Amino acid sequence: MKYFWLIGLSMACASANLVAAEAKRADAFKGGSNKTCRFCDLRYENLSMRDMGGADLTGAFLHGVNLSWSVLKGGKFSSANLSYSRMDWSDFDEADFSKASIEGSALFRSTFRKADLRMANLSRSNLAKAELGEANLLTAILRGSDLSEARLNGAILRQADLTGANLLGARLRDADLQSAVLDRADLQGSDLFNANLAGASLREARFSATFISRANFRQSSLSRADFSNAVIDACNFNAADLSGANFAGASLHNVIFTGANLCMAVLPDGTQGPCTPGQMVRYQSEEQARQSVQSNMSAPPIDGAAPETGGQIVPMNRGRLLSPPTVPQPIGVSL
Repeated sequence: MKYFWLIGLSMACASANLVAAEAKRADAFKGGSNKTCRFCDLRYENLSMRDMGGADLTGAFLHGVNLSWSVLKGGKFSSANLSYSRMDWSDFDEADFSKASIEGSALFRSTFRKADLRMANLSRSNLAKAELGEANLLTAILRGSDLSEARLNGAILRQADLTGANLLGARLRDADLQSAVLDRADLQGSDLFNANLAGASLREARFSATFISRANFRQSSLSRADFSNAVIDACNFNAADLSGANFAGASLHNVIFTGANLCMAVLPDGTQGPCTPGQMVRYQSEEQARQSVQSNMSAPPIDGAAPETGGQIVPMNRGRLLSPPTVPQPIGVSL
């Protein structure tokens, strides 16, 4: 028993020394004398309006931290917890946020040029008017995030999850969105020039009154997508699923629909797209499933239970709805 008591005492002393060392490192970082604070606990700290370029906060616990108006260019935040933090109007160019948790955070007007955001969780975050040019968002999660008027030119968004995201007026020129999920995303007024959306899921996405040029939608899923009053020029919809899509009033020029599924789609002249028997069966089954989800959402709660959401994401911090851009009059339709 004597030896067990001694072992317990030594472990308690070691733990106390470790806590004291961690607190000392955190104090040194907050005081500005040290730019390395890996795995530090800095919850709810006010670190705004500071120049901390190149800081190493790998794995740090930064929940609710205030980093507004700060310079953290080239900083290291890999695997850090930055959920529900303030990071607006800050410089994070070339910073490493791989595998970081940044959900529910305010990042509007901040810059993330060439930043590494692979596998980062940015769900329900506010990235309105943020600069993410050439950022790497491979497999990142941005469900319900506000990216209105954000600049994502040349960004890598392959296999990223943007379900229900607000991309009103976003700039996505040359962006790589292959196999990304953008179901129910709002892309009205966005700039998709030369964007690659091959194999992406865009079910019920909204593109109304949008000019889309040279975008690649090859083999993408666009069932019930809204392209009403859009101007679509030199785009590739080869083998895409456009069942139930709405092209009413759209102007199409040099568009490829080879092998595309246009079953029950509303074409620019108001007619419906042709259906094969197999396509019709699939469309009807999907429509029944969708209506079932909607009826569950609208059903009154039972015994005080919360109503079902049908698994849909409710976007937070959404920007105001902008007036749709002026669309030129259709000058010809070709299918």
